[in-house]
Amino acid sequence: MTQIFSDVDGRHAILALGGAYTSIGVIWPFIQVAGDTAFTESLTISILVGGAGIVLLYGGHRLPQTEIHPEFFRSIAIWCFRGIGVMIGILIFIELIDSLNDPAANFLILPALAALAGFGAGIHDARAKTREYTLEQRNQELQQTQTELEETVDRLEESEQRYRTVTENFPNGAVALLDDELRHILIAGKGFEKIGISASNFRGERVQDIYSDEVLEVIESNYRATLNGEPTTFELEFQGRIFEFRTHPLSDDDGEVDSIIAISQDITERKQYQEDLEQLVADLEESNERLEQFAYAASHDLQEPLRMVSSYLQLIESRYGDELNEEAEEFLEFAVDGSERMRRMIDGLLQYSRIETRGDEFEPVDLDTVLDDVRKNLQMKIEETDTEITAESLPRVKGDEGQLQQVFQNLLSNAIQFSGEEQPQVHVSAEQNGADWIVSVTDNGIGIDPEDHDRIFKVFEGLHGGEDYVGTGIGLAVCERIIERHDGEIWVDSEPGEGATFSFTLPAV
Repeated sequence: MTQIFSDVDGRHAILALGGAYTSIGVIWPFIQVAGDTAFTESLTISILVGGAGIVLLYGGHRLPQTEIHPEFFRSIAIWCFRGIGVMIGILIFIELIDSLNDPAANFLILPALAALAGFGAGIHDARAKTREYTLEQRNQELQQTQTELEETVDRLEESEQRYRTVTENFPNGAVALLDDELRHILIAGKGFEKIGISASNFRGERVQDIYSDEVLEVIESNYRATLNGEPTTFELEFQGRIFEFRTHPLSDDDGEVDSIIAISQDITERKQYQEDLEQLVADLEESNERLEQFAYAASHDLQEPLRMVSSYLQLIESRYGDELNEEAEEFLEFAVDGSERMRRMIDGLLQYSRIETRGDEFEPVDLDTVLDDVRKNLQMKIEETDTEITAESLPRVKGDEGQLQQVFQNLLSNAIQFSGEEQPQVHVSAEQNGADWIVSVTDNGIGIDPEDHDRIFKVFEGLHGGEDYVGTGIGLAVCERIIERHDGEIWVDSEPGEGATFSFTLPAV
């Protein structure tokens, strides 16, 4: 029977059984009209059988609205048919023993009532099984939940262990977790060693109960701002030490901020170092300014006595030149040349000392215009040496136009001066490198030994002396300082006898 009801829906079987008994209850009086059975007896049989059928129909129809699990509907149907079967068996047994007054009526009434009894027993059994099934399901869910909780606890313990390992070894500072009441839930770190207190003094305590009013005013306002979702960074002096705090809000599953994490680090030594460094920079700037003022004053004050020496030498040469022998004239010429060289060196030193103090504000500069102006300034020198200057289209940069003109003039003058016996050929080009331009001046001159590439940018470090190459040794130093003022750098690529390429960087507009 169980196999049958596993293939047929138990509720449908109950409805079918109820329909059968209801139908029999309706047609039974009409069947008995032709017989000898009294109408009252037939009506009674009809009511009992039909009533049982109606109850089965109604009960089967209402089963889905009960707490009984659908899986156990077939148990109710089985109980119904079990009751019918048991009652039929009893009637057969009674029939064998003694004949009933009306076997047909008894056969109809008793199984119907038995089915009704079976339905009630089935309902009770199904409810019991439903409760058992529900308990089993809940036990499985509880076991699953318990397993998940155990795994979560393990992960939390592992996470907490990692947190404690990190926080307890946090160097020179502390990491704290605070709730929405600003109570320290967790706090650890190695920043407590220099303030004479322990992390245990903070755990479980609110900031209002720990800090003085002066400290609390700073720390509570920043913590409250973090609880409102705004990360903060601030400095705080505590127990004679300076700490830098960084706070960040933490949210729950609903996105509401319910706690904050605060990371503090002892920056006392760093602040002291920073202050010392700032003071050193200020002292260096002051010293540099004094040196510039001294260089300017020295070079400016030397101009007049040097001019007087040069004037008297020239006066001696003009008045007594005829009375001097050849050796005396040579000595006098050396003295005049020396004073002139000294004048140029002082002018160069004066120019070098004014690069920072007398420079103009940076603005967009057209390097094509700068190069044209330099060509005009050097026009006589270019024509005398038959110099060939070529140039690509140059960019606009941000800088001091007057100082950039000095750079180009010094580099072009050097290219012409140190051209050797060849016709001077100079090429100016530029290429962009990110936010900068690299400008290059290439010549076909005598070249520079790689060992001297750095030395040529130092003051008074001219490499080529003698009558052929007269110079002060300060022009490239001026170029370097100007380029440094423009946050750039200058360098040279050269080999002896193969010319030189001077390159420098300038910020693009």
